[in-house]
Amino acid sequence: MDTIEDRLVFKRYPKEAEVTSSQDPGKKADLKNPAIRLYGRRFYKDQTPVEYLSEFLMVFASPKTEDGEGVFQFNLYLDQVSEPCYWPENRIALKLFTFFPTSKLETRHQIHRSEYLNAIDILKSKIIGSQEQKDEAVRLIQSLFSGFVGVAKDRTWVTCTFLPAAAGLLSREVTWQHPYAIKEKHGPITDWDTASKYFDSNTRNFLGRGGELLYLQLASLFSRPISPSLGRVLERDEYEHLAEITLQDRRKRLESALKFILEDAVAQLDQLSSFIETTLDHYETDKIKKPSYLAWVPVATETEAFLFASEMLNICESRLSSLEKLDLIRTLCLIQVMRSLCFQARRIDKIASNTVGFVGHYAWIVADPELAPGEPGRRLAEESYSEIEAILFRALRSPLLYVNGKPLKERDLSNGDDNCFRMFRKFGKEIGMVIPRNGRGQRFVLNAQLVRLLVASLLRPGERVRLSDFYQRAFSHFGLALGGEPMVIAREWSAHGAQSDEKHYSADISTDWIEETLQQGGFLIELSDAVSIVHNPDGNSGGG
Repeated sequence: MDTIEDRLVFKRYPKEAEVTSSQDPGKKADLKNPAIRLYGRRFYKDQTPVEYLSEFLMVFASPKTEDGEGVFQFNLYLDQVSEPCYWPENRIALKLFTFFPTSKLETRHQIHRSEYLNAIDILKSKIIGSQEQKDEAVRLIQSLFSGFVGVAKDRTWVTCTFLPAAAGLLSREVTWQHPYAIKEKHGPITDWDTASKYFDSNTRNFLGRGGELLYLQLASLFSRPISPSLGRVLERDEYEHLAEITLQDRRKRLESALKFILEDAVAQLDQLSSFIETTLDHYETDKIKKPSYLAWVPVATETEAFLFASEMLNICESRLSSLEKLDLIRTLCLIQVMRSLCFQARRIDKIASNTVGFVGHYAWIVADPELAPGEPGRRLAEESYSEIEAILFRALRSPLLYVNGKPLKERDLSNGDDNCFRMFRKFGKEIGMVIPRNGRGQRFVLNAQLVRLLVASLLRPGERVRLSDFYQRAFSHFGLALGGEPMVIAREWSAHGAQSDEKHYSADISTDWIEETLQQGGFLIELSDAVSIVHNPDGNSGGG
């Protein structure tokens, strides 16, 4: 470690000691992975966007103590627990009822099939009416829950994930150890109780901790008063729009708004979920409810966490439907992962220069997706993308990450790259911010959905700002250079200190495509040829 600032990059929340928990033997091996050491445990490339959101909301909505405290809160109750954890639901019965008929055929055990049919009979016995009416009621309920499938393709029924549209659909990862079950390694399988030995609730194959890490960023932010370093950020002109709400007010409003969404989206889902889980409670595999142990996040992420909280609150307090809000938050979660990778990489990267007007000190220069090869705007976006990948690649090879003063092994670096620059590329392509999906010329772009997200997250519901101020907010939050002065700054940064001719070159890049996209979305008001206003029409709903 070279400086005090370097040491702060690696300070951890909720604990600073090396992780050695006997509850999770994988933690010790993770110390070899430079991406985990730099970013926290862990952002995971193979976790789907839905499961990032689902895991984030599951930690938020679950109790943080065995006594049930901490539901719908960004509080870990560290003074009451020996290890930071949360107590999520398994929802085995609900998954059996919903996912079994369409699940992966090869991993359907005979006991699962017989118990599924038995479960259907039990549910029918609780419904009043003729046999035909009972059959129809069960089909309708199954159809309803099937409409909220998040991830199910090619999975065993118990590892499928619901869309996190209600608290009653949030569940921890449970896997079926099919290879062991075939060989009956833990004993013969004759009924549900003996089959339960082959369910495992301690794996992280699908809910890989990415959503947990996003939750921990916010829990860390809200666990103490604003630090002097974050306070200095909020004193800057480009962040004055964030200083109107105190940190604790922001926390209370965000907790209330997220709770409102999870209870309001489809209220009947929670009631039906509770009915199924209660009726089929004997399918619960854990007789004693188990906690899920949390890992850690770098304390230095408080700046990007503050931006994340501000943006999410704007979305939550809009008058959009709850399902629309969740869809925007899902994308925002992936952008937060991408932003966090860049923020933390720049904290230890000693080569790239700083940026004026953006505390993250990097730039994502976006271009019109339709620009032809060789066009100036497209070339700038390609150069910007290449520079970002270079920073992420260099960061994991920083001497600050050496173990005992020695460079890391190539295998460990490759594992780190999977969950750093390769993940940045994958997530960028999944949300449409990086194109093409295959081939050369990768670059930053914005589609209509991402422009809509920018308006919803950067402007308070009903707020109006000049187009130039909107460009500045996009830059000061995400490092996105859309036009105006941020484009000049971003081009100079990307070119490692361009001279005035380069600045004029970047200033001449057309922003017509951005303005047209804003106008098509109903977000742009042209007052005159020289003045345009961007507004967020989704007025405050007062939700929560």
